Amino acid sequence: MESPRKTKTKEDNVTLQLERVSPNKSFFSELRKVLMQVWGPVFDRLDVDGDGKIPFDDLKNMITQGSMTDEIPEEVIDEIMERADWDKNRVLTFNEFLHMLHARDIGAHRPYLRKLIVAAAMVAVPSSEKQTVVNRYLDEYSCKPPPIFMICISVIEIAVFIYYCVKEGYISATGPVPIESILIYNPKRRYQFWRYITYMFIHAGFVHLFFNVLIQMLIGVPLELVHKWWRIGLVYLGGVLAGSLGASISDPNTYLAGASGGVYALIAAHVSNVIINWSEMEFNWVRLIALLVFGGTDVGVAVYDRYYGETKNRTSYAAHIAGAVGGLLIGIVILRNLRVRKWERLVGWFAFLFYVILMAFLLIWNVANPNYFPPSIHD
Repeated sequence: MESPRKTKTKEDNVTLQLERVSPNKSFFSELRKVLMQVWGPVFDRLDVDGDGKIPFDDLKNMITQGSMTDEIPEEVIDEIMERADWDKNRVLTFNEFLHMLHARDIGAHRPYLRKLIVAAAMVAVPSSEKQTVVNRYLDEYSCKPPPIFMICISVIEIAVFIYYCVKEGYISATGPVPIESILIYNPKRRYQFWRYITYMFIHAGFVHLFFNVLIQMLIGVPLELVHKWWRIGLVYLGGVLAGSLGASISDPNTYLAGASGGVYALIAAHVSNVIINWSEMEFNWVRLIALLVFGGTDVGVAVYDRYYGETKNRTSYAAHIAGAVGGLLIGIVILRNLRVRKWERLVGWFAFLFYVILMAFLLIWNVANPNYFPPSIHD
């Protein structure tokens, strides 16, 4: 039984929290009493030392042992566990406890944002986790900054393509390919290290550009809404870097252009999510088949152009495969996983270690074997 002082403090905090949602104090005064009656005893049982906080480890042990499953619904338990772990503070206050339970009520006051997040969740997460993602994102979302990483990258890619079309004086399905650009990966200028990343802004024709931007919008933006811009940025740029390093070794004499390394990193990260959550993911077969058909077709066209296309326009296709591998490995580690199982943690650490080893190997090969590559040209 908690002391009157502790009860007063807890009730006052609940009142302040509810008044932030609505100025109707009389209504929320009654609602406060109901919340205290329903959830107060549950929280007090978990708050064994009476300090107003539930240690995360204690909560996890109690729930694992099944002592609280009759009083707290399973989906509420998941919400509590995820929020406590997400905050990284290892404790859960009563306000956080209540805010979690009623997050969907707050979301109802923002229907347009809710629709946007639901649409993103449809693409990026399995159905069993959709409500959790929507509730958490509505709670945490802010426009500082908005999720525009993929949009900014796409705008830059389009702007660069238009610039070289104007400069070269023509546009076609497979050109122009500005092999003299300071951005393109040039095997004879590997010492200009930025080219291992900036080649993503150069595209070999409007078809190449169109499909990359399309995938960035259809997959990248929804993933960014769910996983935040910096996670998608790491997956995307990690795939771009893996693509250039992999292509430089598998095809050392070939130029490299396009954002396919980053695009296939996003696709691979999404495919891995679909497969891991296969039984829970909506339209699982449709998603998988669509991604595989697109990937297979795009890689097939790239292979054909590499070996049978115009010599001056030949660019490496290895970035597709290397980018996909990089995106798969990084995505397992970086992307948010709302229900992390023990085996997934082990797989994540293994993927991270493998990616680091792979990148180190590719970097060392590039530095230690200059004779493997074409002679460098210095202006």
